[in-house]
Amino acid sequence: MQRPKFKAPPEPTRRDTIGLRSIVTYDPMAPRPTTPIMVGQYVVARRPLHGSVHTLYMILDGTQIVGTSISYPSEADCASAVNKHRRRLAASMAVDTIEKAKKRTPCPARAKEAV
Repeated sequence: MQRPKFKAPPEPTRRDTIGLRSIVTYDPMAPRPTTPIMVGQYVVARRPLHGSVHTLYMILDGTQIVGTSISYPSEADCASAVNKHRRRLAASMAVDTIEKAKKRTPCPARAKEAV
């Protein structure tokens, strides 16, 4: 039994879209973007990994890298990484403050002048 042949309708010629039956080849040597991107309110830097199709996404808090991911991070991933970093920073600051207070020598009490 012969297979029925369907004639596909011709694709419209448009310049702003890619045709349904188009073939795109991947060029590993093509330059990939390295500019920072915004994921919600968080800044994420991206760095292509050499010799791979993957990109390393680095979640930033100011200028510090607080988390990394190979897949595109969601806003929840960014929020948890930044909150974890800030909690760790606050805890270390509290420990430093306590250590400073322990090292501090108390000032001698002033004697009140008798009038």
